This record gives sequence, C-alpha cells and structure tokens, in this order.
Amino acid sequence: MAYTGSTAAILSNYDEALKTFYLPAIQDQLNNENFLSSVLETNERDVSGKNATIECHYGRTNATGSRADGGALPDADYQKFQTAIVPMRYNYARVTFSGPTIAATRDERGSYARVVDTEIRGAMTDLRKECNRQMWGAGGGTLARWRSTGSGTSYTLQKKYRANSAGGDGFGSTFGAKYLKENNSAVPAVLTTSTGVTDITVDTTNIAVSVVTEASDGTYDTITCTDPSVTEAAGTFYVRPGNLVSVTSGSAAGAARLEMMGLRGIVTDTDIDDIYATDGGTSVGFKASGAPANDPLQGLAVGTYSWWKAQVSSHTSGRYGGQRALTLPLMQKQFDDVEIAAGRNVGPDLIISSHAMRREYFELMEARQRDVNTMELDGGWSAMDYNGVPFVVDVDGIDGEIYFLTTSKLQIYRMSDFQWMMKDGAVLQRIVGYDAYEAALYRYAELGTTRRNVHGVLADLIYTA
Repeated sequence: MAYTGSTAAILSNYDEALKTFYLPAIQDQLNNENFLSSVLETNERDVSGKNATIECHYGRTNATGSRADGGALPDADYQKFQTAIVPMRYNYARVTFSGPTIAATRDERGSYARVVDTEIRGAMTDLRKECNRQMWGAGGGTLARWRSTGSGTSYTLQKKYRANSAGGDGFGSTFGAKYLKENNSAVPAVLTTSTGVTDITVDTTNIAVSVVTEASDGTYDTITCTDPSVTEAAGTFYVRPGNLVSVTSGSAAGAARLEMMGLRGIVTDTDIDDIYATDGGTSVGFKASGAPANDPLQGLAVGTYSWWKAQVSSHTSGRYGGQRALTLPLMQKQFDDVEIAAGRNVGPDLIISSHAMRREYFELMEARQRDVNTMELDGGWSAMDYNGVPFVVDVDGIDGEIYFLTTSKLQIYRMSDFQWMMKDGAVLQRIVGYDAYEAALYRYAELGTTRRNVHGVLADLIYTA
C-alpha cells in the first residue's frame, strides 16, 4: 500500500507544481532565451524513430536549353537530391530534494515552492547555457584545449586563436577556462596520432576545477584541479563527463559524439572529425590507418559530396594558419558569396559573432566615420544593421570568426521538447538507497541543415579579447 502521510501529500504538491507551473516556463525559457533557439524553426514532422531523414537539394535539372526551329527538345532530367540523416541527441538535467528538506516544508505554507524554485530555476539556467554552448560547437563537446602541464593538479589552457605556445591550434583554442568557471566538471580527451588520429581516450576522472587564474597577458588560463589518470599531449581537449565516448579502430562514424551539433560543425568545409580530433599539426581527423570511421556531417562526407561545403573564407595559409584584420571588403565578399549560393532575399538573413568581433566592427566603422544603425528583433533582441540583415552577438560566439547564416536552411529537428520523465505518472522519484527524491528533465533534438553551402564563415580574424 502506498504511503499517504504528510510526506506523500507534500510530494503530490511538488509533482503538481513541477507539471503545471514549471514545465511551461521551462519550455519557454529554454526555447526562447537563447538567441539561436529562438530564431530557428523547430521541425518534428521529419523525425521518425531516432533520426530525422531529410532531402538535401544540391543540383538542378539539365532539361533546359535553346534549340532551332523544329529541333529536338532537351533530354528529360530531374532536380538532384541526396538523403541525409540527422541523428537525435539527448540532453538531460536532474534535480534532487532530500527527504528532510521535503519534510521540513510541512509546517510552512508555500515553502515547498521556494525549494522547488531554487532547484528548478538553477537547473533551467544551467541547461540553457549548456545547450547554447553546444549550438556553437561541433558535437565533440570541446570546453577547452590543453596547453601545458605544470604538475598533476595544475595545467594551462590555450586562450589564443592561433600560435599558442603548445598544444596545437584549433577549435576551442580561444576558450581558456571560461566553460570551467561556473560548471567545474570536465574530463580530458587524449588523442593518439599517426599522421592522423587513431584513437581518442576519454578519461573517467572528473578534474573538478577548483581555481582559475588568468595570465597577465591574456594568452592562457591556469587551472588547479584533481589529477586525471591520463597523460596530456598536443591535441588534448576537455569535455563534460559522459558527453564524449572513447573511440578506436573499428568505431562507427560519429560514435564519439553525444552533444548536439553546432555552427562550428555545420558552417565549414570539412568533416566533423577534422574539427575536434586534431593536434593542430599534421594529425587532423580520422585519416590514419586503423582509425575510427570518418565522421561526416549528417552522413555526407565532403570527399564524396563536394557540394556539401559551406562558404569558408580563411587566411591564405589555411584555417588557423594566420590572422587578418577585419575589413568591409572582406565582410561584403563573404556576404555576397552566401547570397549568391542562397539567392537574393533568401540568405544570408542573420550575421552572428562574439562580443570581441562586435568591438572590431565598431572600431572599423568609427575609423571611417560611419554610423552603425541598429534593429529591434522579435523577442526583445537588438542587433546591428548590415545590408538590412541583423548582425547580433552571442556570449558563446567564437572570437576571430563571423558567421553568415541562411536560417530557413537551419532547423532544430526535435523528437521531444523539454519534458519531465514521468512514464509512471509521477515527476518525483525516490532515489533507491537514499532518503532523497529526484526529477529528470529531458529533450531529444539535433541541429541540422538542408543546404550547407548557403551558410558562411569569415574566419581567422584579428581581435582584441
């Protein structure tokens, strides 16, 4: 027989509050308070099973032509499409309440609401930040890149776009320890290389960063943490515990990645493994003999599908090979390249970057004595006006890069919106073996694109942090 005393009644109140009051607020905040989530369309119609299956338009019909009077008509042909698979990614947040905390609310009317409010709002904020970070990444979960080892409990992390003194340059080099300050949980992922990456070993020891110290010249951060059980080397990066899987020879394509795809992975001209599995030198991606399977975006390898590439403007020495000053001709050329690919009045319809790059743009305009016009967007967002297109900044934007997006070709494919786990009807579940209860929030979704070539990035730009 179920217990029906005061604790059971209080649990019923918790359940009701979580279901009827907090869930709509959670869905609204997590879907609308991150800029990218608020402007991108959500697609549930193309999701079946654990994947979204979409058709990518890459070629036009050849059945057109000019002929002489009485000449044969052009041969029949068709529009060219290629099927792509967008696998769902699963994000969760858990909140717990101890038995004594629940019992203590019995004497104070409404006190359970304050307990719930503190935990739920905290979890909402944390999950919102993690989802936004993921939407700027490449699915590999990169939080920081290793620079050097001072001791078993002291490490330095890269903070320069390129030319870091050690560790190799790549995605995440600009991060320093910014993703380890409020959420200190991380594990190192170490690469084994042989003219390419052959293995990724993800440690199981949470380094639990306790102190972050910024270098006086701003070129690196030093962290004090728990000693991991692996030996760092060039290419080592840090991820949230459980968000990346160790892979080796025979591992399937994409087997390592558990986070959502983001702009860095979509708006580029390479496969995904070239972004997160690199030592910044000669070992880039899973190309070596005995490596895991190549990891292409949505199953389409750029080596096979040459049209499956975004418009990338990088330094003449290659991505991370050098940096150049932001100029108006550079910006306009990138804008034009995307517009030509997407079509006028189709794209780009959003330009997005970091606060540092906004400062560079302001300085550029001030030097030419030009005013910067602003725009007010739906949802209370504000933006700069560039060619009538909003230019916005995001806290997780990548320093040194400006993204030009065609948002109609970017969608969040979703199997489930944020929901409580409650298959048996109750939100709160007892934690077996403990005097405590928990609630778990989940969402099954992934960011994908139907036309990769209608997005672009202006990369390798000089900036002042």
